Amino acid sequence: MNIEMTPLEIIGLKANLRATVQVLQRLGCTQIDELDTSLGARRLVIDSETLRIQEELKSLIAVVDGLLETLGNYTATPISPSVEMRADYSAGSDRPLGASDSQPIDCIAETRARVAELTPKVQALISNRDELQAELDALPRYEATLRKILPIVPPSAHEPGNVCVGVLVSRAHTDVLDHVGKQLLELTSGRSEVTVSDVDGATRAMLLVFPAEFTAEIETLLGREDVSRLRLPTELGQGPPDAALAALRRRLAVIPEEIQVLDHRLAELAGENCDQLYVCRAVLRDELEAMEVLAFLGETDMTFVLTGWVPTRDVEQVSSSIKERVGETVLVRCLPMTKEMENKAPIVLQNPPPAQSFESLVRLLSLPRYGDLDPTRLMTVFMPIFFGMMLGDVGYGVLLLVLALGLMRKFRAGIIRDILVVLALGAGWSIVFGFLFGEAFGTLGESLGLHPLWFERASPAHVSALLLMTLGVGAAHIALGLLLGVWEAIKHKSRSHLLERGGMLLGLVALFVMVGALGDFLPKEFMNPAIALLILGVVLLGASFGWVGILIGPVEFIGLIGNVLSYLRIAAIGLASVYLAEVANDMAGSVGSLIVGIIVAILIHALNLAMGAFSPTIHSLRLHYVEFFRKFHQGGGRPYEPFKSELGTGANR
Repeated sequence: MNIEMTPLEIIGLKANLRATVQVLQRLGCTQIDELDTSLGARRLVIDSETLRIQEELKSLIAVVDGLLETLGNYTATPISPSVEMRADYSAGSDRPLGASDSQPIDCIAETRARVAELTPKVQALISNRDELQAELDALPRYEATLRKILPIVPPSAHEPGNVCVGVLVSRAHTDVLDHVGKQLLELTSGRSEVTVSDVDGATRAMLLVFPAEFTAEIETLLGREDVSRLRLPTELGQGPPDAALAALRRRLAVIPEEIQVLDHRLAELAGENCDQLYVCRAVLRDELEAMEVLAFLGETDMTFVLTGWVPTRDVEQVSSSIKERVGETVLVRCLPMTKEMENKAPIVLQNPPPAQSFESLVRLLSLPRYGDLDPTRLMTVFMPIFFGMMLGDVGYGVLLLVLALGLMRKFRAGIIRDILVVLALGAGWSIVFGFLFGEAFGTLGESLGLHPLWFERASPAHVSALLLMTLGVGAAHIALGLLLGVWEAIKHKSRSHLLERGGMLLGLVALFVMVGALGDFLPKEFMNPAIALLILGVVLLGASFGWVGILIGPVEFIGLIGNVLSYLRIAAIGLASVYLAEVANDMAGSVGSLIVGIIVAILIHALNLAMGAFSPTIHSLRLHYVEFFRKFHQGGGRPYEPFKSELGTGANR
């Protein structure tokens, strides 16, 4: 069901505008709508200073978001304001509101000062950490190359005054190495040494050892020949490869410790600042939203005009709070609920806890319009039953129930938890139907002494009964939807919907009376009245479309029959699950090795369980969205989005 809403109009002196907006924001129960200029007021003109502050707030919020995102990676606890900080912020709402025009500027200045102090520290630490991480990632590549060069390091590389230079050349150009070696010997008058080795299948390395006094000439030679040098990080020094390798290994051992120190410092900064930054961001967002909402308001020369929606139960609280915190100069007036207003009213769904998880599934399609029937509770009743009829296995139901309950302890809120609740309820009904059908992991239950309390659906003798049962369930489900549709049409005084849904309902009843008479379930005398009722239903259905209904009416009725036949998927999916389970059980005994057979059977059962969780959910949703909801649910509702503070509302304090 949806909560009753009341349209409000608030009019006051412009001097009290900000105070009124703050009261509404802290109460958190008013949805502010865009002004209807037909009420006699013009749109509120926002001054340039307010626009400037808005832009500054957006920029500052983006910076705070960046800091929170960065520091959030270095704290083990979720970033959220502490209870004390929430209390401090809430206590601040008790101060007088009449002289609060400087609050946005003070808030911006305070946050800007904190950000200006914290940002350089965080940037420096992050920059150092990134450099260390990049070095840690790069050094192992140098280590691999140095190891391959070690065998060709001559003793002269360790003599004082000598310099070592590594050269890397593609094996397709090894003639360059010979040329460089000859040039080196000529430049140094034989006082140099050259060794060569393969680094990998595509690269050859040359190690040049020469007196330091020839460094400039050798560098010129290598540059002229366009030879690639093995350049090591400066942290490793300029010694021979074995010394560089030792320095590299020492560096690899030290870098993780340096990163850990930086991480510890970042964690300290996160612990010292994240809670306060969260509060600062929330306050800034509140201020920004309080300014942005001004675009929805209207004004006259002396007053402001605000229109919106409040749950009827909260109207008195809104009125008394404004009167208490702002004064008698602000008028709060309830507007009459006209038909046009009803079409614009926001929707608040209110259901008991078991049904609240199904609200997310209803929202996936569309919210009901204000005053229309909320299908959530109907979905809560029927969807788990359809799920259980499809899976219908004690063993799979128990496993799925345990799995869903276990995951619900991890996911406390959100769409994932809602789906887990749906799965848990469906698993419960799967256990019930498992006993009715006598199934536990397919035919395994029979060998354990489990017998059907109703009938064995996998038996060829009972397939007809299974199909008739699902058709009966489908017909009853659709008939209920049509009854609700007729009620909604009467409530909204919609002649076309009344004819359409009433005609479908009469035709559906007539059709099944005819089937009952043909199958000797009902007396033969029911046939002629049923035919007359069927014709009447099709005529009424066609009348809802006007003259074209002569053609569309029969087509729509055939579509209704297709809707009923669509429920046969309940039987089809259930039988597919049973037969796959039987295959798994047969595999366990037919494979030569018992262990291999058991493993194969477990894998097939696991696949069947996964499909048993997915397929019934999807097809149960389809039966509701396509076959059931369309008979009475039009959708198009507007969600209730109250204007409220990010750190809590008056209802929470």
